[in-house]
Amino acid sequence: MKLRVLFIFAFFASAAAVMFLGPSDPASAQRRDKGFSHASASHKKIDCSSCHKVPTSNWVSTRGYPDVADFPGHASCINCHRRDFFSGNRPAICAGCHTNPGPRGAARFPFPVRSRSQEFSIVFPHDVHQDLIARNVKQTETVVAHFVPTNFRSADDPKTPEFNNCAICHKTTEKLPKYGPRVSAGVKPLVEAATGAFLPAAGFFKDSPNSHASCFTCHYQNQKPARTDCAGCHKLTTPYFDSNTISRYSIKFDHLSKNHVNKDCMTCHVRIAQNSDIAKMKDADVPILTCSTSSCHGPVIREEIGKREASLEEKKPTFQCIYCHSPEVGRFPIPPSHQN
Repeated sequence: MKLRVLFIFAFFASAAAVMFLGPSDPASAQRRDKGFSHASASHKKIDCSSCHKVPTSNWVSTRGYPDVADFPGHASCINCHRRDFFSGNRPAICAGCHTNPGPRGAARFPFPVRSRSQEFSIVFPHDVHQDLIARNVKQTETVVAHFVPTNFRSADDPKTPEFNNCAICHKTTEKLPKYGPRVSAGVKPLVEAATGAFLPAAGFFKDSPNSHASCFTCHYQNQKPARTDCAGCHKLTTPYFDSNTISRYSIKFDHLSKNHVNKDCMTCHVRIAQNSDIAKMKDADVPILTCSTSSCHGPVIREEIGKREASLEEKKPTFQCIYCHSPEVGRFPIPPSHQN
């Protein structure tokens, strides 16, 4: 008896849904099989803020600024896709967010989904931000007294100086990230890598912001692009897979060594300040001249280059440059940048 009542109720409920919503659109529902796409013609026409609201319902108040920490709610989709929500026992549109669509709020995909190609790249103009940080105070013709704050610190003081630029966003990692050697495409190594793997420490690396927290400090309301202008930082691009693996030519570089920790980041990262889109950089962000022309590393680098050239000229086993590089990189030919 109960099953018969439930069947009758389901029948009239579905009939009422069809009367209210009209016939379902199978073609529209079928498009959902490949997942949600911002690049579809209908989605490209609407503003980002029409779906993405700040803050989302599950943001944590202790973060300081209301954040975008969740998928847009059903209200963002149902205005255009009302019919799709009732097309089939498990509507295809639900599979765009839910791992196993069902009536009881099934789990959703994590964000970002590493197995799915990404649709947006982030444009961060380092040059603009560096100019703002290092901007000069406008001089006036009026002679006034200026008090310049100074920091009196002895050489024995273990406290590390904090520079007001890159370190605002890039912090020393506490956990060793995924890393790998960065090699030039199409260049073949001269010899097999030397035995003995080099294992860096966590302090060798700096992390990158992975949320809106560091950006919203300035860009939440007053500084453009504000929190509602998603397109100010997120640019629709061809599908790609975002990688969290850090690739470096010199995997042995230690940011926390006594010779590096007391230097301003911009002493070496000079190319960053000239770059308007970090994604377009094709070479190392630190030119070799910042190391080879200094009294700290110049003599050793020139010595290794000489040993490499001598080993090739004398047809002896190829010398591998291991002062800066791990064996995976030190076995490759010396790039032109090192020979100037």
